[in-house]
Amino acid sequence: MKRLLFLLLATTLLVIAPLTTFACPEGQKANSRTGDCEPIPGRKKADPNKIKLDSYDIESTLPSTASDWSKNSLKVDATWSFPAEGKQPYPLVIYLLSSGGYWSSYDGKWIKWFNNQGFATLWVDQYTARGMSLKKGLGTKQSGMSDASYVSDAYAAIRTAKADPRIDPERIVTFGMSWGGGVQMYLMSQWFQKQLGNGNVNIAGHIALGPACYLTVEKPKPTTGKMLMLLGEKDNWNQPKPCRNYAKRLQQAGASITVETVKDANHAWDLDKTTKSYRAVVYHCDIRFDPETMNARNVEEGIKVNFSRDGWGSLWDKCEKEAKVTTGGTKKQLNWTRERVRKHLADTLGM
Repeated sequence: MKRLLFLLLATTLLVIAPLTTFACPEGQKANSRTGDCEPIPGRKKADPNKIKLDSYDIESTLPSTASDWSKNSLKVDATWSFPAEGKQPYPLVIYLLSSGGYWSSYDGKWIKWFNNQGFATLWVDQYTARGMSLKKGLGTKQSGMSDASYVSDAYAAIRTAKADPRIDPERIVTFGMSWGGGVQMYLMSQWFQKQLGNGNVNIAGHIALGPACYLTVEKPKPTTGKMLMLLGEKDNWNQPKPCRNYAKRLQQAGASITVETVKDANHAWDLDKTTKSYRAVVYHCDIRFDPETMNARNVEEGIKVNFSRDGWGSLWDKCEKEAKVTTGGTKKQLNWTRERVRKHLADTLGM
Protein backbone atom coordinates (compact mmCIF):
# COMPACT_ATOMS: atom_id res chain seq x y z
CA MET A 1 0.00 0.00 0.00
CA LYS A 2 2.81 2.42 0.94
CA ARG A 3 4.62 1.54 -2.30
CA LEU A 4 1.46 2.34 -4.30
CA LEU A 5 1.06 5.71 -2.58
CA PHE A 6 4.71 6.54 -3.25
CA LEU A 7 4.34 5.75 -6.94
CA LEU A 8 1.18 7.88 -7.18
CA LEU A 9 2.89 10.80 -5.47
CA ALA A 10 5.97 10.53 -7.67
CA THR A 11 3.84 10.41 -10.81
CA THR A 12 1.88 13.47 -9.68
CA LEU A 13 5.07 15.43 -9.06
CA LEU A 14 6.40 14.49 -12.49
CA VAL A 15 3.20 15.80 -14.06
CA ILE A 16 3.12 19.01 -12.03
CA ALA A 17 6.80 19.93 -12.22
CA PRO A 18 6.95 20.55 -15.96
CA LEU A 19 3.78 22.64 -15.79
CA THR A 20 5.36 25.09 -13.37
CA THR A 21 7.89 26.13 -16.01
CA PHE A 22 5.09 27.59 -18.08
CA ALA A 23 3.98 29.82 -15.21
CA CYS A 24 7.34 31.59 -14.94
CA PRO A 25 7.69 35.14 -16.31
CA GLU A 26 9.51 35.70 -19.59
CA GLY A 27 13.27 35.35 -19.08
CA GLN A 28 12.90 32.90 -16.17
CA LYS A 29 12.57 29.13 -15.76
CA ALA A 30 11.53 26.81 -12.94
CA ASN A 31 14.19 25.25 -10.74
CA SER A 32 14.05 21.49 -11.40
CA ARG A 33 14.35 20.72 -7.68
CA THR A 34 12.31 23.44 -5.95
CA GLY A 35 10.02 24.57 -8.76
CA ASP A 36 10.85 28.22 -8.04
CA CYS A 37 11.24 30.63 -10.95
CA GLU A 38 14.83 31.73 -11.52
CA PRO A 39 16.50 33.94 -14.15
CA ILE A 40 17.75 32.08 -17.20
CA PRO A 41 21.56 32.41 -17.30
CA GLY A 42 22.70 34.76 -20.07
CA ARG A 43 19.19 36.10 -20.70
CA LYS A 44 19.03 39.88 -20.60
CA LYS A 45 16.55 41.47 -18.24
CA ALA A 46 13.59 42.99 -20.04
CA ASP A 47 13.77 46.77 -20.45
CA PRO A 48 10.74 48.25 -18.63
CA ASN A 49 10.81 51.25 -20.97
CA LYS A 50 10.13 49.07 -24.01
CA ILE A 51 6.41 48.39 -24.38
CA LYS A 52 3.84 47.08 -26.84
CA LEU A 53 1.03 49.16 -28.32
CA ASP A 54 -2.33 47.71 -29.37
CA SER A 55 -2.61 48.72 -33.01
CA TYR A 56 -3.71 47.35 -36.37
CA ASP A 57 -1.96 46.24 -39.53
CA ILE A 58 -3.88 47.83 -42.41
CA GLU A 59 -3.26 46.87 -46.01
CA SER A 60 -4.48 50.06 -47.67
CA THR A 61 -5.36 53.64 -46.71
CA LEU A 62 -8.08 53.67 -49.37
CA PRO A 63 -10.85 55.50 -47.42
CA SER A 64 -13.68 53.36 -48.82
CA THR A 65 -12.13 50.32 -47.08
CA ALA A 66 -12.21 51.94 -43.62
CA SER A 67 -14.68 49.35 -42.31
CA ASP A 68 -11.88 46.76 -42.67
CA TRP A 69 -9.16 48.78 -40.97
CA SER A 70 -9.70 47.29 -37.51
CA LYS A 71 -9.67 43.63 -38.55
CA ASN A 72 -5.98 42.73 -38.13
CA SER A 73 -4.71 43.56 -34.64
CA LEU A 74 -0.97 43.99 -34.13
CA LYS A 75 1.35 44.62 -31.18
CA VAL A 76 3.67 47.48 -32.12
CA ASP A 77 6.90 48.40 -30.32
CA ALA A 78 7.39 51.70 -28.52
CA THR A 79 9.98 53.07 -26.11
CA TRP A 80 9.65 55.43 -23.15
CA SER A 81 12.32 57.95 -22.19
CA PHE A 82 12.11 60.29 -19.20
CA PRO A 83 13.80 63.52 -18.11
CA ALA A 84 16.55 63.27 -15.50
CA GLU A 85 14.83 65.96 -13.43
CA GLY A 86 11.27 67.09 -12.86
CA LYS A 87 8.18 65.72 -11.20
CA GLN A 88 5.44 63.42 -12.39
CA PRO A 89 3.11 63.60 -14.13
CA TYR A 90 5.33 64.67 -17.02
CA PRO A 91 4.33 66.47 -20.21
CA LEU A 92 4.84 64.10 -23.12
CA VAL A 93 6.08 64.20 -26.70
CA ILE A 94 4.94 61.23 -28.80
CA TYR A 95 7.80 60.91 -31.27
CA LEU A 96 6.89 59.71 -34.76
CA LEU A 97 9.67 58.41 -37.01
CA SER A 98 10.17 59.39 -40.63
CA SER A 99 10.13 56.95 -43.54
CA GLY A 100 13.91 56.72 -43.13
CA GLY A 101 13.63 54.66 -39.94
CA TYR A 102 15.42 55.37 -36.66
CA TRP A 103 18.73 57.25 -36.70
CA SER A 104 20.48 57.80 -33.38
CA SER A 105 22.25 60.81 -34.91
CA TYR A 106 18.90 62.44 -35.71
CA ASP A 107 16.01 60.88 -33.80
CA GLY A 108 18.14 60.09 -30.77
CA LYS A 109 19.27 63.70 -30.54
CA TRP A 110 15.73 65.06 -30.79
CA ILE A 111 14.54 62.65 -28.09
CA LYS A 112 17.41 63.67 -25.82
CA TRP A 113 16.65 67.33 -26.47
CA PHE A 114 13.00 66.86 -25.46
CA ASN A 115 14.07 65.03 -22.30
CA ASN A 116 16.44 67.88 -21.46
CA GLN A 117 13.51 70.29 -21.83
CA GLY A 118 11.61 68.34 -19.16
CA PHE A 119 9.46 66.18 -21.44
CA ALA A 120 8.95 62.46 -21.33
CA THR A 121 8.96 60.87 -24.79
CA LEU A 122 7.31 57.80 -26.25
CA TRP A 123 8.74 56.95 -29.64
CA VAL A 124 6.85 54.61 -31.91
CA ASP A 125 8.57 51.87 -33.94
CA GLN A 126 6.10 51.23 -36.75
CA TYR A 127 8.55 48.98 -38.61
CA THR A 128 9.79 46.01 -36.55
CA ALA A 129 6.42 44.39 -35.85
CA ARG A 130 5.68 44.47 -39.59
CA GLY A 131 8.92 42.68 -40.48
CA MET A 132 10.68 45.81 -41.74
CA SER A 133 14.08 47.22 -40.88
CA LEU A 134 14.01 49.86 -38.14
CA LYS A 135 17.25 51.31 -39.52
CA LYS A 136 16.07 51.52 -43.13
CA GLY A 137 12.35 52.24 -42.76
CA LEU A 138 10.54 52.44 -46.08
CA GLY A 139 13.80 52.90 -47.98
CA THR A 140 14.16 54.79 -51.24
CA LYS A 141 11.23 52.85 -52.72
CA GLN A 142 8.96 54.31 -50.02
CA SER A 143 6.88 51.17 -49.67
CA GLY A 144 6.10 48.42 -47.18
CA MET A 145 3.21 49.67 -45.03
CA SER A 146 0.21 51.95 -45.30
CA ASP A 147 -0.40 55.41 -43.90
CA ALA A 148 -3.49 54.06 -42.13
CA SER A 149 -1.32 51.58 -40.23
CA TYR A 150 0.88 54.42 -39.02
CA VAL A 151 -2.15 56.49 -38.02
CA SER A 152 -3.38 53.50 -36.01
CA ASP A 153 0.03 53.26 -34.29
CA ALA A 154 -0.06 56.96 -33.39
CA TYR A 155 -3.52 56.64 -31.82
CA ALA A 156 -2.37 53.54 -29.94
CA ALA A 157 0.50 55.57 -28.46
CA ILE A 158 -1.89 58.34 -27.44
CA ARG A 159 -4.26 55.91 -25.71
CA THR A 160 -1.38 54.23 -23.88
CA ALA A 161 0.09 57.55 -22.77
CA LYS A 162 -3.22 58.88 -21.49
CA ALA A 163 -3.65 55.80 -19.30
CA ASP A 164 -0.16 56.04 -17.75
CA PRO A 165 -0.11 57.79 -14.33
CA ARG A 166 3.38 59.14 -15.02
CA ILE A 167 2.02 61.29 -17.87
CA ASP A 168 -0.16 64.40 -17.72
CA PRO A 169 -2.97 63.55 -20.16
CA GLU A 170 -3.68 67.23 -20.76
CA ARG A 171 -0.11 67.97 -21.89
CA ILE A 172 0.57 65.58 -24.75
CA VAL A 173 1.84 66.57 -28.20
CA THR A 174 2.98 64.62 -31.25
CA PHE A 175 6.17 65.44 -33.14
CA GLY A 176 7.61 64.15 -36.38
CA MET A 177 9.53 64.98 -39.53
CA SER A 178 8.60 64.00 -43.10
CA TRP A 179 6.34 60.92 -42.83
CA GLY A 180 6.24 61.48 -39.06
CA GLY A 181 4.89 64.93 -39.87
CA GLY A 182 2.57 63.71 -42.62
CA VAL A 183 0.82 61.19 -40.38
CA GLN A 184 -0.17 64.11 -38.16
CA MET A 185 -2.18 65.57 -41.04
CA TYR A 186 -4.54 62.64 -40.58
CA LEU A 187 -4.63 63.24 -36.81
CA MET A 188 -6.03 66.72 -37.53
CA SER A 189 -9.13 65.17 -39.15
CA GLN A 190 -12.18 64.06 -37.16
CA TRP A 191 -12.98 61.51 -39.88
CA PHE A 192 -9.73 59.61 -39.40
CA GLN A 193 -10.06 59.94 -35.64
CA LYS A 194 -13.50 58.32 -35.85
CA GLN A 195 -12.15 55.41 -37.91
CA LEU A 196 -9.08 54.60 -35.80
CA GLY A 197 -9.13 56.61 -32.56
CA ASN A 198 -11.05 54.06 -30.46
CA GLY A 199 -11.56 56.34 -27.47
CA ASN A 200 -10.48 59.72 -26.18
CA VAL A 201 -7.47 60.57 -28.31
CA ASN A 202 -7.72 64.35 -28.36
CA ILE A 203 -4.38 65.87 -27.36
CA ALA A 204 -2.99 69.35 -26.85
CA GLY A 205 -0.89 69.74 -29.97
CA HIS A 206 1.07 68.60 -32.99
CA ILE A 207 4.43 69.59 -34.51
CA ALA A 208 5.12 68.64 -38.13
CA LEU A 209 8.43 69.32 -39.91
CA GLY A 210 8.44 69.03 -43.70
CA PRO A 211 5.30 66.86 -43.74
CA ALA A 212 3.71 65.01 -46.65
CA CYS A 213 0.17 66.20 -47.42
CA TYR A 214 -0.71 64.16 -50.51
CA LEU A 215 -4.05 62.75 -49.24
CA THR A 216 -6.45 64.96 -47.27
CA VAL A 217 -10.13 65.50 -46.60
CA GLU A 218 -11.68 68.05 -48.98
CA LYS A 219 -13.69 69.84 -46.28
CA PRO A 220 -12.09 68.76 -43.03
CA LYS A 221 -13.67 68.88 -39.60
CA PRO A 222 -10.58 69.53 -37.49
CA THR A 223 -9.64 68.00 -34.16
CA THR A 224 -8.76 70.21 -31.20
CA GLY A 225 -4.95 70.04 -31.09
CA LYS A 226 -2.89 73.13 -31.92
CA MET A 227 -0.54 72.47 -34.82
CA LEU A 228 2.81 73.97 -35.77
CA MET A 229 3.69 73.18 -39.39
CA LEU A 230 7.21 74.05 -40.56
CA LEU A 231 7.92 73.78 -44.28
CA GLY A 232 11.21 73.81 -46.16
CA GLU A 233 11.32 76.53 -48.80
CA LYS A 234 13.28 74.28 -51.19
CA ASP A 235 11.85 70.91 -50.13
CA ASN A 236 11.72 68.75 -53.27
CA TRP A 237 10.72 65.52 -51.48
CA ASN A 238 7.52 66.68 -49.75
CA GLN A 239 6.23 69.66 -51.66
CA PRO A 240 5.11 72.55 -49.41
CA LYS A 241 2.17 73.65 -51.60
CA PRO A 242 -0.29 70.80 -50.77
CA CYS A 243 0.43 71.35 -47.06
CA ARG A 244 -0.27 75.07 -47.31
CA ASN A 245 -3.52 74.27 -49.11
CA TYR A 246 -4.59 71.81 -46.42
CA ALA A 247 -3.59 74.17 -43.61
CA LYS A 248 -5.71 76.91 -45.14
CA ARG A 249 -8.76 74.64 -45.30
CA LEU A 250 -8.19 73.53 -41.69
CA GLN A 251 -7.94 77.17 -40.57
CA GLN A 252 -11.15 78.04 -42.42
CA ALA A 253 -12.84 75.18 -40.56
CA GLY A 254 -11.69 76.56 -37.20
CA ALA A 255 -8.42 74.71 -36.54
CA SER A 256 -5.58 76.31 -34.63
CA ILE A 257 -2.66 75.89 -37.00
CA THR A 258 0.47 77.96 -37.59
CA VAL A 259 2.44 77.55 -40.81
CA GLU A 260 5.97 78.89 -41.20
CA THR A 261 8.50 78.45 -43.98
CA VAL A 262 12.19 77.84 -43.24
CA LYS A 263 14.22 79.98 -45.64
CA ASP A 264 16.44 78.11 -48.13
CA ALA A 265 15.65 74.82 -46.38
CA ASN A 266 15.78 71.45 -48.13
CA HIS A 267 14.05 68.33 -46.87
CA ALA A 268 15.28 67.28 -43.40
CA TRP A 269 16.91 70.68 -42.90
CA ASP A 270 17.18 69.98 -39.16
CA LEU A 271 19.57 67.07 -39.78
CA ASP A 272 22.58 69.44 -39.46
CA LYS A 273 24.50 67.56 -42.12
CA THR A 274 25.93 68.61 -45.46
CA THR A 275 23.25 68.44 -48.12
CA LYS A 276 23.23 65.47 -50.45
CA SER A 277 21.10 64.49 -53.41
CA TYR A 278 19.91 61.07 -54.53
CA ARG A 279 16.91 59.44 -56.21
CA ALA A 280 13.85 58.21 -54.33
CA VAL A 281 10.15 57.63 -54.86
CA VAL A 282 8.12 60.77 -54.19
CA TYR A 283 4.39 61.48 -54.03
CA HIS A 284 3.91 64.93 -55.50
CA CYS A 285 0.14 65.01 -55.22
CA ASP A 286 -2.73 67.03 -53.81
CA ILE A 287 -5.48 64.40 -53.59
CA ARG A 288 -8.66 65.34 -51.74
CA PHE A 289 -11.75 63.29 -50.94
CA ASP A 290 -15.23 63.68 -49.53
CA PRO A 291 -15.82 61.09 -46.76
CA GLU A 292 -19.59 61.11 -47.30
CA THR A 293 -19.66 60.47 -51.05
CA MET A 294 -16.12 59.02 -51.44
CA ASN A 295 -15.65 61.27 -54.46
CA ALA A 296 -11.98 62.17 -54.86
CA ARG A 297 -9.82 64.28 -57.14
CA ASN A 298 -6.21 64.97 -57.95
CA VAL A 299 -6.32 68.75 -57.83
CA GLU A 300 -3.27 69.42 -60.01
CA GLU A 301 -4.02 66.82 -62.71
CA GLY A 302 -7.81 67.20 -62.76
CA ILE A 303 -8.31 63.42 -62.37
CA LYS A 304 -11.53 62.38 -60.59
CA VAL A 305 -12.63 59.01 -59.19
CA ASN A 306 -15.05 57.56 -56.69
CA PHE A 307 -13.23 55.46 -54.12
CA SER A 308 -16.19 53.14 -53.53
CA ARG A 309 -16.60 52.41 -57.23
CA ASP A 310 -13.11 52.85 -58.70
CA GLY A 311 -10.71 52.24 -55.82
CA TRP A 312 -7.66 54.45 -56.29
CA GLY A 313 -8.32 54.54 -60.04
CA SER A 314 -5.67 56.61 -61.80
CA LEU A 315 -5.24 59.21 -59.05
CA TRP A 316 -1.60 58.35 -58.35
CA ASP A 317 -0.48 57.69 -61.92
CA LYS A 318 1.16 61.05 -62.56
CA CYS A 319 2.30 61.98 -59.06
CA GLU A 320 3.98 58.79 -57.79
CA LYS A 321 7.41 58.79 -59.40
CA GLU A 322 11.13 58.47 -58.85
CA ALA A 323 12.86 61.83 -58.61
CA LYS A 324 15.97 63.59 -57.37
CA VAL A 325 15.64 64.67 -53.73
CA THR A 326 17.96 66.76 -51.57
CA THR A 327 18.30 66.42 -47.80
CA GLY A 328 20.34 68.08 -45.09
CA GLY A 329 20.69 71.49 -43.51
CA THR A 330 22.71 73.77 -41.28
CA LYS A 331 23.28 74.25 -37.58
CA LYS A 332 21.56 77.63 -37.88
CA GLN A 333 18.43 76.01 -39.34
CA LEU A 334 18.43 73.34 -36.62
CA ASN A 335 18.77 75.90 -33.82
CA TRP A 336 16.02 78.07 -35.30
CA THR A 337 13.76 75.02 -35.55
CA ARG A 338 14.39 73.98 -31.97
CA GLU A 339 13.64 77.46 -30.71
CA ARG A 340 10.42 77.54 -32.71
CA VAL A 341 9.43 74.11 -31.36
CA ARG A 342 10.22 75.26 -27.82
CA LYS A 343 7.97 78.30 -28.23
CA HIS A 344 5.10 76.22 -29.59
CA LEU A 345 5.35 73.81 -26.68
CA ALA A 346 5.33 76.69 -24.21
CA ASP A 347 2.36 78.40 -25.87
CA THR A 348 0.38 75.17 -26.29
CA LEU A 349 1.01 73.65 -22.88
CA GLY A 350 1.25 76.86 -20.85
CA MET A 351 4.79 76.14 -19.70
